[in-house]
Amino acid sequence: MALVKGPFDLKWGSNTLVDVSTIKLNFSQASNNYTTIDNRQYTVDGAITASVALTFLASDVASLAAVLPQYHVANGGTLSSGETVSGTDGAIDIVAASCDNDPVYNDLDVIACGTNAQLFRLKNARTRIDSMDFANDTVRTVTVLFVGEPDQGVGNIQFFRENDVTSVS
Repeated sequence: MALVKGPFDLKWGSNTLVDVSTIKLNFSQASNNYTTIDNRQYTVDGAITASVALTFLASDVASLAAVLPQYHVANGGTLSSGETVSGTDGAIDIVAASCDNDPVYNDLDVIACGTNAQLFRLKNARTRIDSMDFANDTVRTVTVLFVGEPDQGVGNIQFFRENDVTSVS
């Protein structure tokens, strides 16, 4: 038996995620119980829901833009309140979802330490803000929830060694 140990590297699509203080996995599977007339019971498993919450110590505009692209307004863009963005990193403008906002999907990889490391993958994850905090009145943290929404018939979560699967083109 081998332990899968950190420190862990995190990637969402092509973005390497740094300065993450906590990782929390949320996993559940729906099921229905059926009882027969002779008092036997069957459990039929159903849909799986999986998400990962990452708390970011780095909560500047550039860091948040990498994981919350739906809220990023580039330099020269206009905030929802009418101001024009003039900073090179742009701005984060947290506005409720609308028909104009399309979520961005990527796989979230949590990669253990070592050569050809064990990898945990949350398939086809979109992001949303889960919470924000001014921890100990010293640092702003933002917790981002990565919600797995794989296509029909595709697993929500996968485990494998980092170099042991090949992409299908």
